[in-house]
Amino acid sequence: MFKLTVASKVAGSLILIDVNANGAATQIFPNEFAQKITPLAADVPLTLPDEYYGFDFEASGKGESAFVALVVSDAVDLSDVAPKTRGLKIELSARETLSEIVSRLQQAWTDDLEKRAIRWSVGTLRYHVE
Repeated sequence: MFKLTVASKVAGSLILIDVNANGAATQIFPNEFAQKITPLAADVPLTLPDEYYGFDFEASGKGESAFVALVVSDAVDLSDVAPKTRGLKIELSARETLSEIVSRLQQAWTDDLEKRAIRWSVGTLRYHVE
């Protein structure tokens, strides 16, 4: 069993995806079990699972894996590519899922008077399960 703590230097909405060595992905956050899905505040850690989940995360499947964390600072609707209701048991294609999300984030931000890129960042953490 494990807990995962995520912190970001910038505030924004978190999308956390676990990618295994075979290219299968699981959307860790947001998910159907999180009672509060609030944006990250800058430099304020978020620990998953929190006390509202009612269970712990368990590592399975030996080998190399990675967490991919995307923090989106602008109010971009990604509900069709990373829905908050997605279950933790749904297996995704990492390549397709991340490609769809990043493609959306690479579009121009048009909600301000000036045209600019959407503000987002990404971080990865590789880990090994024995």
